[in-house]
Amino acid sequence: MNGTVECVNILVLEASTSSAKAMVYSSEGEILREHSAPYRGREFSVAVQNPQKVLEGLLTVGKEAAEGFPIDGISLGGTWHSLLLADRAGRPKTDCYTWAYTGAADTAARFRQDEGETVRYYHKTGCMTHSTYPFFKWLHLGEEGLSLRPGDQLMTQGSYIYYQLTGQAVESVSMASGSGFLNLHSRTWDGELLERASLGEENFPRLEEHTYTSSLRGDMAGILGLQAGIPVIPAHPDGALNQVGSGALGDGVMTLSAGTSGAIRMAFDRPYLPVHPSIWCYCAPGKYLAGAATSGCTNCLDWFAGQVLGGRYSLRELDQMAEASGPDTPVFLPFLFGERCPGWHDSRLGGFLGVKGSHSPGQLYRAILEGALFNLYQCYEVLTREAYSPREIRASGGVMKSPLWLQMLADIFGREITVHPSEQASMLGAAALGLTALGAMDSPERFPVGEGKVICPNPENRVLYQEKYARYRESYARVL
Repeated sequence: MNGTVECVNILVLEASTSSAKAMVYSSEGEILREHSAPYRGREFSVAVQNPQKVLEGLLTVGKEAAEGFPIDGISLGGTWHSLLLADRAGRPKTDCYTWAYTGAADTAARFRQDEGETVRYYHKTGCMTHSTYPFFKWLHLGEEGLSLRPGDQLMTQGSYIYYQLTGQAVESVSMASGSGFLNLHSRTWDGELLERASLGEENFPRLEEHTYTSSLRGDMAGILGLQAGIPVIPAHPDGALNQVGSGALGDGVMTLSAGTSGAIRMAFDRPYLPVHPSIWCYCAPGKYLAGAATSGCTNCLDWFAGQVLGGRYSLRELDQMAEASGPDTPVFLPFLFGERCPGWHDSRLGGFLGVKGSHSPGQLYRAILEGALFNLYQCYEVLTREAYSPREIRASGGVMKSPLWLQMLADIFGREITVHPSEQASMLGAAALGLTALGAMDSPERFPVGEGKVICPNPENRVLYQEKYARYRESYARVL
């Protein structure tokens, strides 16, 4: 930390896919308080959400977290690939379509028919031709009849929240790099792509890097119980923030996060783009990230617990049942919400294969844990083939709540896994950006990360999971 600045407290507000989160972090390296609340109501699904309700949930947990602490600045976090249309006053004209929205699958499929165009698009943006990206969402919505009026802007959930807090329409370059509209090399909106989508730069928020701040509006300060005018850092994506909060902006460190979806990432000094589109590449604070993401992780666990079992068991109870159930499990393909890496098939289907009448809920749950990690291991194989094998893998997210799942992760990957000291690595990354913007830290790369627990693979389990992975790959190849 920068010793010339007195203690600084940052309020982190993160709008994740499934919940509103808040944290107060001190420049002395201490998490002072955390609060979170899941989104509730018919306005929320994994794929389509009410942006105003997300904001209201975030303000509620933010006020609870900040109460009693002097707050010097606010740093925002969110997810890549969201899209909403707002009018000139910043009022939403549509719902917010998240990364999980697959309505643009047919639009992306038509684009993908031109292989040359697909490759050019990838090397320009770092994005795959897939419905998860706002570029294809917007083309699809236009086909459905949505049109622009003067002053309308395409925003992410993060830039919408930033506009409400500050009155400034600003998108972080890192967040914009997951839109499919940004030129990865110039870090600016791409004119050719905007023209293709019948858009201009005036239809997007202004782009800013991670050191930019605007002042908190008085009315929002009142709601949060904070002082008006304190600096607010624009929303950055949780994937990039996870890299910062894990101390993984240097060479050779891979981060692995298992939340609603899963992802693996490595940092580079310049865009990393294989000749053939396979892994994505986005902007991070001062760096570039190459990686791969899945569509099914803890959302599949929630589906099984809620939709299949009717909420009779908590995830903790199911985890205990899975641990006691033994290794005889069916195959689970975690594509209930489509597929991202490795195949990038928006409409790929998931589910169980090889279920027997003797399989218990614990064994089915264990199969979901395995399937989600097998999909991440597919991503690992792609990323290490296209780039290099990391010297260290650092894990965070929902996987940390389950000792069984963590051990399974080490066994499937055949690697030591370093567990982040905090489950909320992305929120710590947002705190690091806040401290940097306020001058309390020299660079996000200097963010101190404590020692994490190391999970070592079990050689016998490794052999078992290699056999199971072969069955998974056979099933993956048969089902589309």
